[in-house]
Amino acid sequence: MTNNIRENVIATGTPLFCDLYHLTMAQAWFIDGKANETKTSEAFFRKCPFGGSYLMAAGLYEFSQWLENWGFNEDDIKYLSELKNIDGNPKFKKEFLDFIKNQKLQLTIKTVKEGEIVFPNEPVYSITGPCWQVDMIEAALLNVFNSQSLIATKASRMAIASEVDGVKRPLLEFGVRRGQELGGFSATRASFIGGATGTSNVAAAKHYGIPASGTMAHSFIMSYENELDAFKAYMKASVGNTILLVDTYDTREGIKNAIRAAKETGIKLMGMRIDSGDLAYWAIEAKKIIEEEKLKSDDTSLFEDAKLVASNDLDEYAIENLIAVQKAPYDIMAAGTKLVTAYDTPALGGVFKTKKYNGEPKIKIAEGKTTIPGDTNVVRIIRNGKFEGDIICKADDDMITDGVLNRNVTSYKLGSQNNARITFNKGEEARVLLETLMIDGEFVYTPENDLKIIQQYGKENLDKLDNSHKRLSNPHIYGVGLDANLYNIQQDLIKAHNGR
Repeated sequence: MTNNIRENVIATGTPLFCDLYHLTMAQAWFIDGKANETKTSEAFFRKCPFGGSYLMAAGLYEFSQWLENWGFNEDDIKYLSELKNIDGNPKFKKEFLDFIKNQKLQLTIKTVKEGEIVFPNEPVYSITGPCWQVDMIEAALLNVFNSQSLIATKASRMAIASEVDGVKRPLLEFGVRRGQELGGFSATRASFIGGATGTSNVAAAKHYGIPASGTMAHSFIMSYENELDAFKAYMKASVGNTILLVDTYDTREGIKNAIRAAKETGIKLMGMRIDSGDLAYWAIEAKKIIEEEKLKSDDTSLFEDAKLVASNDLDEYAIENLIAVQKAPYDIMAAGTKLVTAYDTPALGGVFKTKKYNGEPKIKIAEGKTTIPGDTNVVRIIRNGKFEGDIICKADDDMITDGVLNRNVTSYKLGSQNNARITFNKGEEARVLLETLMIDGEFVYTPENDLKIIQQYGKENLDKLDNSHKRLSNPHIYGVGLDANLYNIQQDLIKAHNGR
């Protein structure tokens, strides 16, 4: 099965994956002789989603696929040549279209890996090259990064909530019918990166090579005269996948009928899904009914190990309440709408800002939105196997040698009102987050494409993040600061602008 949107946009690498103003600005730069002036822009976000304190980065491989094939084809140029202004004149001049039609990317790109844990105001992409090309990739970069990182983070929060007292409960993604993207591919991909173990979206499961998972619908049960007959028919056709939906009519009777169907068919009942009502109450009741049936039966092997699956508008808070608070004995969590739509924070709001132009650092000064000037990178300090704090520094500041700080580093905490600062000592374990993906339009490495490897990398990173930062409510804010050298540059630019 082919996803036409993905084929047309990602695989073909069309530069029309942009906003119109990227093209009109490119034309203005070209006419003014500035198109090939060099600038650096960086992508970052200002606020963590869902009231949390971290973001899990996702989307890099698919963005890199688009970059790999980037270039205007004849159809693109023909389309642009036919666009008109309000006065009827062509929107784009022939000499500009001639300029862009044979262009290849000349960008140098640094980026964080998929599965990396990142924090507000840190660069997640740093793009350097001809100014018109830097801006031409903004929309695609933000579209892919914002959406997939948002859903990967949501999935990670649900996966965290699903693990209580050392018991890991699989998290299934059941959201394709409620997704806002044709085919639901990106949402499924991001959900798996964040910690989902399977998806009901068969096309996406095939495309990405991840497990396809599912149970049954109420419609199947309603196509039979009674619930028991429906259960028996399904079990005979689905040996090894006999998870029955028990809440179509009467949940208590549904639970009993599921057990009865196992006894009458001689087929093992793998599980029961509860999709409505008081989920905690019915899970507890299901376990009671199973125990009662065990007392009546000589052979309990057909139903005693049946897993309980919870669904129905689950999010991390509902999962935490079910498992940690109400002690509902669910074994598997299935999330749909609130996962694939990032229900309570539907947009990440990542931005792409100019940081350097023709070698000079640039800064945007606005209330609450002052940027960090120049091209930057992030150094992460690690103590006793845990993330201790991040330092945003100049990209060319080589403060790490053989995995440790090669000097004492003073960092000014972002967001502090009193210029709070901390010094990390020489010899502390550290690593750089942004790695070079492309130099002058040529890839220097291929991003990981195996979602199982990406998922494991994300899990390892989350394990290194202290639990206080992963709380669903009122999490402790992770420390991010500016290296003193970069802080001084920022303050000097602010003073210079204010003195104008």
